[in-house]
Amino acid sequence: MAQQDRVKSLPDVAFCEEKKGLINEFIAANHVLWTLQSQQTQAIINDDLDFMRFDDLIHLAREKKEQVKYALIAHLEAHHC
Repeated sequence: MAQQDRVKSLPDVAFCEEKKGLINEFIAANHVLWTLQSQQTQAIINDDLDFMRFDDLIHLAREKKEQVKYALIAHLEAHHC
């Protein structure tokens, strides 16, 4: 959450609205991925034999992060902002 606060504290003139939205989506996607990986790690540490239940969720979260990353890159290349 601290990263989101840093993005929001930057001056509005530095970013177009679409770029700000994509940055916030990227940060959120990273947070979801990190949370799932942390939960899986905790399950492994706690000898939870069902720790693999996180695999598909982590895979989907990783894909979402990549999609948003490439959308942000495409936006930056197209709009030069």
